Amino acid sequence: MSIAVIGGGIAGAALAWRLRRLDPDVEITLFVGHRSVRGDATGASGGMVRGFETDAESCLAASESLAELVAGPALRDRADYREVGSHYFLEPGSADVAALASIVEARLPGSLTWSAVEDLPGPCPVRGLPDGTVAVVERQGGYFSPHRLRTSMTSELLGSRVAVSQELVTGVLPDGTLQGVDREHAKGFRAVVVAAGAWTPHLLLDHDPVAGGFRTKAIQYVRCPVAPPGLGAFTDETSGLYGRPLTDGGLLLGIPTDRWGVDPDGVGVDPSLIGTLLEVASERLRLKLEPSGVEGFSSSDCYHREPGLALRDLEDGSPVYTFTGGSGGAAKTVLAASRTAAAGLLDRLAAAHPGGSQAQR
Repeated sequence: MSIAVIGGGIAGAALAWRLRRLDPDVEITLFVGHRSVRGDATGASGGMVRGFETDAESCLAASESLAELVAGPALRDRADYREVGSHYFLEPGSADVAALASIVEARLPGSLTWSAVEDLPGPCPVRGLPDGTVAVVERQGGYFSPHRLRTSMTSELLGSRVAVSQELVTGVLPDGTLQGVDREHAKGFRAVVVAAGAWTPHLLLDHDPVAGGFRTKAIQYVRCPVAPPGLGAFTDETSGLYGRPLTDGGLLLGIPTDRWGVDPDGVGVDPSLIGTLLEVASERLRLKLEPSGVEGFSSSDCYHREPGLALRDLEDGSPVYTFTGGSGGAAKTVLAASRTAAAGLLDRLAAAHPGGSQAQR
């Protein structure tokens, strides 16, 4: 049984890594051409991780991913994980915080506390929050390097009989035929998984990505030269501002964009958004910065109408799947999502082809 995974970002690398660990006998080819030729969301990612999310399914995946990350010293080192704590601020009543907190507590005991922001035991790192704002604080939150982890995973795959190809796949037909590669690699895969992030919709030939629920969106952030003392990773839903400290003493900051349908090969920095971001940073963090004093970065990611990084069928009867839809936050869930996706894919293939390779559980 042979499987092709297209995409050398963290999603593709993690899926191939899980497949190899679940089934040592399955033949895997990982096509990393998009990672090698173009910039991607993995390279640009801030890598913020926490257990808390505002819907139960995402919260479960994020909690399981973080629990796996913090439990394994080798994995922590491979990912360059930094535990700096996390604050998540949201409007009262916007989520069932108690139920979501119980999901996190079951997997990361003692890590999470929550209260009204006015009742925090210490100074709040974010200022000017509306009255009644709920603060979710996680001791074990922080960030890691998706780029470093995907590089480590790819290196391990090279040593475990996985073919890592630099060929640039330019398209995938619904019958699983790959475009842009040599004849040897064009056909014959029992499953083809497109895990190319923002490029995924563009690679699905003879398929309407909008009808499939896919859209691309720009992501933009800035690197600031200085971070407020004691500020860890944070997300402020009341303003959209998010960020984390940098190892050099600086600060990464971002706010959501409204730039949908972008070409992942041509995403540029929007100067007006930098101005808006710095205004919000002035209100929430008391940072007085000029656009000339920060460095802007942009990327893009794939969004799905049912948010979340997950394995999805392309259409009935097709050997093509997608593993994308992280919506700019795949780093938080990729460990759990890749495990679920790999197990699900192997189970489907085993059911469709009795007598083939089985996942080793």
